[in-house]
Amino acid sequence: MDPNKIATALRREIESGSLSPGTVLKQELLAERFGVSRQPIRRALDRLLASGLLDRRPDRSLAVAGFTEEQARELAEIRAALESMALSASLPVLSEADLRKARRLNEDLVEEEDPAVLEELDVAFHRTLYGHCRNARLVSMIDNLRRESRRAYSRQPKGSDERVVLHAEHSAIVKACGRRDETAALQALSDHLQMTTARLTREGE
Repeated sequence: MDPNKIATALRREIESGSLSPGTVLKQELLAERFGVSRQPIRRALDRLLASGLLDRRPDRSLAVAGFTEEQARELAEIRAALESMALSASLPVLSEADLRKARRLNEDLVEEEDPAVLEELDVAFHRTLYGHCRNARLVSMIDNLRRESRRAYSRQPKGSDERVVLHAEHSAIVKACGRRDETAALQALSDHLQMTTARLTREGE
């Protein structure tokens, strides 16, 4: 198997939280798992190390890097700036069908218990609202930020209380968009992302 494919597979497991911070990645076990020699495994791990997803320990082993509260806040601030820009550009051309779709996704979200599906619904909700910004690179940057922050957000509780809070915050965004009130929509989005980061920080304490 190509080192790039191995690195991609491991990256997804790290970003999803399947490989938790501190997990040591042993070359011999990975070589057996992927059915390759250690050389492509070493190259794949070097890529992940260079990207900051792995840390080299004093004994020279490689482990999944932790995700600090400061990093989570930084990502949230960048995402808020980019997503606000995208939503502002998308709002004038949002259709009633888009708003109905966003509401439907939000209703599905509050009932969903599978964390992976919940993440997909959340991504779809936000992209429905900012996806008409007509700036593919901006959307790609937001998507990349979300992928990078999954390691942090995977620590958040996924119970019904959390989903109800997310539903309420999303509802505030949709209502403001429905009124074509850009100021209120951007404020609701900012509040939502700030609260998401605050919940993450409390969970990590």
